[in-house]
Amino acid sequence: MGGNYMNIIESIQKRRSVRTYSGEPLNGDHIAQIEQFIKQTQAPFGVKARIELVSIHSSGEPVKLGTYGWVKGACEYLALIYEESPFAETAAAYWFEQVVLFCTSLGLGTCWLGGSFSRSDFKKQISLKPNEKLKIVSPVGYASDKKRWFMEKIVVNADKHHNSRKPFGEIFFDKDFNNPLTEIKAGAYAKPLEMLRLAPSANNKQEWRAVLENNILHFYKAPYIIFDSIDIGIALCHFELTCRELGIEGKFEILDIFPKNEKLKYVISWI
Repeated sequence: MGGNYMNIIESIQKRRSVRTYSGEPLNGDHIAQIEQFIKQTQAPFGVKARIELVSIHSSGEPVKLGTYGWVKGACEYLALIYEESPFAETAAAYWFEQVVLFCTSLGLGTCWLGGSFSRSDFKKQISLKPNEKLKIVSPVGYASDKKRWFMEKIVVNADKHHNSRKPFGEIFFDKDFNNPLTEIKAGAYAKPLEMLRLAPSANNKQEWRAVLENNILHFYKAPYIIFDSIDIGIALCHFELTCRELGIEGKFEILDIFPKNEKLKYVISWI
């Protein structure tokens, strides 16, 4: 699912949500690199999805791609479209984050948008099939040196990065949910789990969890409205791509037996 196209760990650590852009369109080289990367990759788990690069300059006159004031100065957007199926949102989000990290490696800004964009505006630029869904977009472009104080102030609490992440032992567990996992006990999985810990999530909820049991990692999500499947997809992307970069072999598989938790929904395991 991944590739040796960049330093994943560095890109995860560098990625930030950028909402204010320079107003300069992407240059031809960057557009070509992004489109080529999208062509070379695909959504995992057999899910059918596509990612479109949409420009406000796609026709003779600039087109409107509304974000209700959350984003300013962006000329291009990545749009995630997928065919509805049981695991579609998670797999599509995995792939979208893979593309976001690639854009980060190119020095470009991005920002996941779920509820804060005009679907009708974007649907005018994208031909959706009856069974396709558009749920996520992200601006992609050159960050502005100037920040909009008012908007940045509104979102700062929801978008703190490394310093606001929950502690390692609060989201990762050893054998069952009663024992916090330490980085020492995590062994080779310490770095992939740390990169998962840095994954973005809706309103910075960080509602993913993992249990290490007999060298198998079980992943869970806390069911909440709208974005839980998206968030776990981003988390799984960070985990697996880091494993691949570090040469840690394994695969995702849905198991029948796993540690139970009444408040969490089991998603998948890494074997």
